[in-house]
Amino acid sequence: METKKRPTFITVLGILGFIGVGWQIISGIITMGAGAVTSAVTSAGSSYAEGLSNIEGMENVEGMDQAMAGLNEAVDAANKLAQNATILGIINIVAALVCLLGIIWMWKLQKKGFFVYVIGEIAAPVATLVLVGFGLGGFMATLGFIFPIIFIILWGLNLKHMS
Repeated sequence: METKKRPTFITVLGILGFIGVGWQIISGIITMGAGAVTSAVTSAGSSYAEGLSNIEGMENVEGMDQAMAGLNEAVDAANKLAQNATILGIINIVAALVCLLGIIWMWKLQKKGFFVYVIGEIAAPVATLVLVGFGLGGFMATLGFIFPIIFIILWGLNLKHMS
């Protein structure tokens, strides 16, 4: 039985994927540890916002309502992120391990790896949207879809080499 030769582009995607999985695991660990720091920062941000709103004459400053609304939205998003940091970190790590399994299968030219990989790549940004919300946190989660979508497309273009 003759073994299929892995195309160079799949080798490159696989190596980049292995690096990405490592980065995502590190990111998950950092996210879990950052919850306490983020909580302290949001507490300071809330105090700052409250202090600004209590300064006499600030209500007459043009655009202050919009600025305060933006600041409060940012503090709320950071607060939701801090409250969910541990679960988001765990989801990141599990999603990275799912991606790893998919990459290993695609490395071996097995098409089933693509579908597993897609689930792993989409899980973390979707979880962030669900847990943090669609406001400012949603914008950050949306940015988290950019690289996964690019890699899903690149892997998808190479499905013809897999069985």
